[in-house]
Amino acid sequence: MALALPLDQIIQRDCLPLKDCMLTLIDNTGEAAFLYFKEGEMVEANYATLWGRDALTEILKWQVLDHTVAPLPLGIKRSLWDPLDSLLHPAKGPPSTSGRLPLPHAIEARISTGSTLLDRYKDIPHLLKMVQLDREEIPLYEAPAGSGEPEETAWLVEFANQARAVGETLGFGRCDRFTIETEKHQFVGFTYDEKFLALMRRKDAMQEDLETAYTAATEAL
Repeated sequence: MALALPLDQIIQRDCLPLKDCMLTLIDNTGEAAFLYFKEGEMVEANYATLWGRDALTEILKWQVLDHTVAPLPLGIKRSLWDPLDSLLHPAKGPPSTSGRLPLPHAIEARISTGSTLLDRYKDIPHLLKMVQLDREEIPLYEAPAGSGEPEETAWLVEFANQARAVGETLGFGRCDRFTIETEKHQFVGFTYDEKFLALMRRKDAMQEDLETAYTAATEAL
């Protein structure tokens, strides 16, 4: 059995180019562990009965002797949210809480440089579009080319107007937030600086829902 490369080199060479995969590691005692990657990010780790950061902490102590790469299995839930370098080298800085909050280091960096709330919404991972809903749709942000086919969202203007009208008609007051899920996408609409904005992201079982990401960005003050 040939001696394997260091773990970070294995990941850089064999996992990141594939973006989605499962890395099986064998240590010098014959134990096996598994790292899971989605869109080039480590999303989960498993060793024996341990998952997430607990498993990764043990794996980082290993002397890896062999490894294999296979397709990402269905049904893997994400519990690791930090950037890859922070996960592999935790001594570089204090770990953040893995769980529902997306990329906390990026959020903290934005806050420390005095970014606006809109900047933090744009930092939501894999956000496809942010628009202002007035008499027409006014684009505020759109993901770079290569993030998928553009999605028509002009219908959100009429939807937001109807949501406001229904709330006022029923005596509930003005609607200031709504969420929508279609077959492929998630939407969150909300009032911001007396305007109505909407965020759009593609649905993905490997990430937290868009409403959770929106709430985390809003509350990260």
